[in-house]
Amino acid sequence: MGRLREREKRKKRARRLRIQKAATAALGVLVLALGWKVVTLAIHILPESSDGEIRTAESGQTESEWSDSQETDAQERLRTERTPLSDLSEDILLVNKENPLPDTYRPELVKLRSYGVEVAQEMYEDLTDMLNDGEAEGLVFWVASGYRSMERQRELLDEDIEALMRRGSSPSEAYEEVVQETMPVGCSEHATGLAVDIVAKDYQILDEKQERTEEIQWLQENCSRYGFILRYPKGKEDITKVSYESWHFRYVGKAAAEEIMESGLTLEEYLEGKA
Repeated sequence: MGRLREREKRKKRARRLRIQKAATAALGVLVLALGWKVVTLAIHILPESSDGEIRTAESGQTESEWSDSQETDAQERLRTERTPLSDLSEDILLVNKENPLPDTYRPELVKLRSYGVEVAQEMYEDLTDMLNDGEAEGLVFWVASGYRSMERQRELLDEDIEALMRRGSSPSEAYEEVVQETMPVGCSEHATGLAVDIVAKDYQILDEKQERTEEIQWLQENCSRYGFILRYPKGKEDITKVSYESWHFRYVGKAAAEEIMESGLTLEEYLEGKA
């Protein structure tokens, strides 16, 4: 009975999120019609949290003030209290240019040891397991990007657009070219905390050579065991609307990840087939 009630709660939450995303998409169209840069938001600097310490992206408040001697207990609490992603496809969050996040979306974040980035609480343990297992085989990873706020995404988008405009592109031309690689505000998976850019530590350039590193080859072969998929695969650009990124991995849960990676589907195709 409890499991049934929990499933009903998830369905209601998913329906609310779909309504919020539809409203956000409509607002996004209006903003683009008025111009790609009509509002400049103040950037709120969020305080860093201790490794493994949980905070919300909205407030920057941590659940507790931890000393070094408490770190072991904190990590154990994280393992026992984490809320893993459900294997139900309806619980998998789709974020792309047609499905932006609502402005109210606020993930619970955990600081990732040694990399200086934050990720969603629900994938923290599986991510650290994946990195640790790879390093046990002699690989050396670097997590180049984890959670990215919408304010930071806006900064990156504006910087890239302005750079192209200085080279002679019109605002619309610059925007269309930039969004092939830099997602519009609200459309980046990094804002969910469920996506990470992982590279070889001795080669941290995000280019076509990255996929030839041993680290990326291992990740692409093994990521599904830990609940991750290669989010923007080669040859699927017409579906994802994003250029191939050998380094961008998205957490969807182990059952879904195995199915997606074995079938060669994109997340869009997988969720459409489950609808």
